[in-house]
This record gives sequence, structure tokens and C-alpha cells, in this order.
Amino acid sequence: MKSNKFIILFFLIILIFINLKANQKEAARIWMEGEFDDWVSIATIYSDTSGDQQSGDIDFGDLKIANDNRFVYFYLEIGAELNLQDQNEITLYLDTDNDTNTGTTVNGIGAEVKWIFGERQGSYYSRFTIYHQYIGLVTAPTVTSDRFEIAIDRDKILFGQQLFPDNSFRVVFHDNGPGEDYLPNIGETVTYSFDNSSLPPLNSISLQKAAGSDFRVMTYNVLSNNLFEPDLSDEFDRIFSAADPDIIGLEEIYDKTPDQVKQKVESMLASSPGEEWYCDGIAGDDVFAVSRYPIIESYALNKSGAFLIDLTPQIDSNLLLFVSHLSFGDYNEERQLEIDEMMAFIREAKEPGGILTLEENTPILIIGDLNLVGYAQQLETLLTGEIVNDQFGPSFSPDWDSSDFADLCARSTDLPMYYTWYSEYSSYSPGRLDFMIYSDYVLSSERKFVMFTPEMQADTLSAYDLNPDDVTNASDHVPLISDFKVSIPASASTNPLNDPIKLWNTPNPFSDYTQIKFSVPDYLEKLQLRIYNIKGEKVKSYSLKNKEEKFQSVTWNRNNSAGKPVMNGVYFYQLTTENICKTNKLLIVH
Repeated sequence: MKSNKFIILFFLIILIFINLKANQKEAARIWMEGEFDDWVSIATIYSDTSGDQQSGDIDFGDLKIANDNRFVYFYLEIGAELNLQDQNEITLYLDTDNDTNTGTTVNGIGAEVKWIFGERQGSYYSRFTIYHQYIGLVTAPTVTSDRFEIAIDRDKILFGQQLFPDNSFRVVFHDNGPGEDYLPNIGETVTYSFDNSSLPPLNSISLQKAAGSDFRVMTYNVLSNNLFEPDLSDEFDRIFSAADPDIIGLEEIYDKTPDQVKQKVESMLASSPGEEWYCDGIAGDDVFAVSRYPIIESYALNKSGAFLIDLTPQIDSNLLLFVSHLSFGDYNEERQLEIDEMMAFIREAKEPGGILTLEENTPILIIGDLNLVGYAQQLETLLTGEIVNDQFGPSFSPDWDSSDFADLCARSTDLPMYYTWYSEYSSYSPGRLDFMIYSDYVLSSERKFVMFTPEMQADTLSAYDLNPDDVTNASDHVPLISDFKVSIPASASTNPLNDPIKLWNTPNPFSDYTQIKFSVPDYLEKLQLRIYNIKGEKVKSYSLKNKEEKFQSVTWNRNNSAGKPVMNGVYFYQLTTENICKTNKLLIVH
């Protein structure tokens, strides 16, 4: 008899332990970027039994839940790598009033909210069809994964009723596909109570340019030529004026010339005296680069353009910029091919003898609507240089220090969200489609943000003359912006502090003539000044004698040794004396 009582008591303790384990409240700051580091300190509310699905690979694992003053967050392990917004029947059930007699009956709860992730829709009280905007649904990552974080807006009102009328709710996840896995297991319950403890306030990100940064970059998909729509000119004018970028990547501009795009940007961001906008695009594609710095060369890739930008006089360096609009949706193979081609271009540009040879430590930046809504491998390739398709050659380490590239991963100015695409007219919930991938060995992001005006603070909107609906009216993409600083390692600098030769030219760029100026110590006598084209061919040379003047100069009228004018483009001028050589770059424009 005592033995039976002991067994009963043991099982009661186990049941109490399970019930306690399945109840939780935890206020926490969760960042919806799909990287999960912030979930490490959050307690697991339920661990589902491993291998209990009937078939297939979807096998629920750990569930964690947390909240802040506005959102409730879920961390869910699913056991298989898939796209949460497509081709699955994983279903979320929320019993928000804790009443088993209301809503859909499932695993002992009455769920007011039913959401089928793969179908991108759900129901409320089994009567009303709902979409992502009804519950403020956000999931991350947008690419395939075997775990996801999910956010739902606690403040939403559905059909006149609060989404969460009580301070607690019960939750069930169910694979309605052939696997039929449940979390929690049949007969068990997971209840979460909101923790209304105060959290440190979410810092609003300023739109001002970061002090000490060198240039601001913006990438923006303007949705089927909306940039040129007269009815949207005010919205775009306010957006561009508030962003005030120095380099812009634009996507979805069709049947427009670079000059038309440049003039459009000039109309919104007028150049100061002595400045101008430069623009180039890829023929037959929809990507354009617009820059306050000269665009030296451009190269057409599949769904991308590579643009070599001269950052002088701001920085004594070029920038290799890729503006991309990769294949969308289910075109995973095509998108991987496009990414492999781009990474192979970078690999070859870092090696001598290719179509483009970069100077060591030239900053590299990939921006645009990359449409990363498929296999996670595509982002992996962009970051690590792991090339999948053999025709594009071997994999490589893309950054100059043989490390990976960095993923910018910027959040909205006033939300813990990282999505760059938002549409109330699409079944897809907000996602991170626009990226900046960069060589962080020589580039650092001093300030970064996604400019989602519907959630910006009123005083910020007023200060920048923005309207709350500017971004959502203009496009279904959101401007992604970063202030970058270039930090060339000292060993690679062409201008060390103890350099005995000073060499520069002005104006640069120029069209008719430029003065090549130099300062050389008087103990160095024989000087040679040579000018080379981008192929390394000598076009002009001068034999000079060192004079007593502190600064000397040679005027070059862009003629070669035969007295004929050379073409526009990039040239290098080199001053040599004894065992010292110094080389700089100049640019001839129209």
C-alpha cells in the first residue's frame, strides 16, 4: 500500500513539475533579426518530445516565450529547415481569453486565433479570415531555418475586440501536415502570463549622419518606377531629403536613362556649388547607382551592377559597389547562380590580371533588394564566399583579411524589427529582403537604420517634414541606410606621415587640364613624372629637375606623348626619384 502511495505521489510531483514548467512570464527585449542570441537567457517554457511526429522532418523542439510592453515573442524549434511562410502546415493556436468553450477546440484549449504559417492566413473565432496585419505578425529569419522567432502585436484590436483581453493566454503549435506533431503533447497545456515589468526604453535611432563617418549609403527598391510617378513625388521628395544619402542604390527603375535618374535625384537633393551627382545603370536591368562621387567604371552582371566609385577627395580610395535586384520568390537556383557570379567577380577583382584589379583593401559593398526569401545558403555564400555552382570557380574568403563579409542587419528607428519590406496588400508578412553586405576589415557602420515612417516618433517626423504614411505610400520596400567610415590599415596607406614625397592634383576630376603638384626634399634630384591609363600603358612622361621651391607643379592638358587628347576615364600619375616612387589617381570627365 505504501508503495502505491509513493508511486501516486511521485506522479503528482511530476505533473506539478510539468505544469510549473509550462507556465512562465518574462519581460525581455527581443530583437527580431533572426539571429537568436537574445533568446539564450530566456527560459524554455516547454520542450517537446523528440521524434514523436508520425512522419516527415517537422519535429517540434523547444518553445520559449517573452514579451515587452507591446509585443509577445515566440522562439520555436521545428526540426527541419524550411521557409516558414511557404509550403508547410505549421499552425499556431492562441487561446487569448482562457476559455475552452470559445474558438477552435484543439488539445484542450479554445483558440480564438488560428494561424497557418504556410498558407499565410488564419481565422478569428473560426468565423473571420485574418491576415498578418490583423495581428501584427512578424517572423524571422525570412530565409529557410530550423528555428524561428515570431512576434505578435499585443495592442491589436480585431473586429472590435482586444486581441489579448486577459493577462495570460494558452498556446498550441500543431503540424497539420502528415507529421501531426503537437507542442505541447496531447493532454498538456502551455500557459503564458504577461510580465508587465518595466524594461529600459527602446532607443530611437537618429536620422542625423553619424559624426566622423565618411559617407551615407541608401538602398531603395522604388517599386515599378514609382520614383517617377507625379502623384508620389512629394512622398519621395520627403524621404530622400530626410535620408540625405551620398551614395544610392536604386532598384525597379525601368526604361529610364542614367541621366533621367540623375536629374530626378538632383531635383530632390540639389547639389551644392562645385558638386554634382553621378549616375550609371545596367542596360536591360533595373538597377542604378547614384553617387556624389565619380563613378569610374561599371560592369554588368546577371541581376546586378558593379560600380567602381572614386571616393576622393573624401577618402583616398575607391569603393567597389554592387547594386543588386536578385530573382524573387521560388527561383532559388537562379538566385544562387546570380550570387555565385557576383562573388566570383569579387574573387577575381582581388587578384591581378582580371577585368578589374582592385587596389588592396579597397572597400567592397553589396546593396539592394536581394530577395533572400529562399534557401539560407544564399546568404551564407554572400557572407563566406562559399560558391555552390562549379562554373564560377572555387570558394574563397571574401574580405581582405581572409575573413567573412559582414551583414549590416539594421533595425527600424523606433521598433525592435528588422524588416525592409512591408505590404498590407500582400499575404506575405513583413520580411528582410534588402541588405548591405560589406568588407568590415576596412568599412565600419557608424549608424544604421531602416526608415519605417509609420512607427517613427511624431517629433522626428515633424523635424524632418515626414508624414507617417510616406514610406508605405511610396513603395512596398523601406529605405535601408548606413553611415560608413573607411579605415584603411596603416600598412596599406599610400600616405604615411613620414613620406618624404607629397603628391596630388587639382582639380580632380577634370575635363580640360589639371595641375599635378608635388613636394620633394632638396636632396633628391632626378625626378620622373609618368602618366598611365587604366591598362598600365604610359601615355605621357616628364623629366624634371628638383627646384628650391617648396611646392612645384606640372600642368597636364590631357594630351598624350603624340599631342593627341586621351579619352575620359581613370589615369594614374607616378612620381619617381632614385629609390622612391609615389602613385596617385586622377579622373577625366566630360
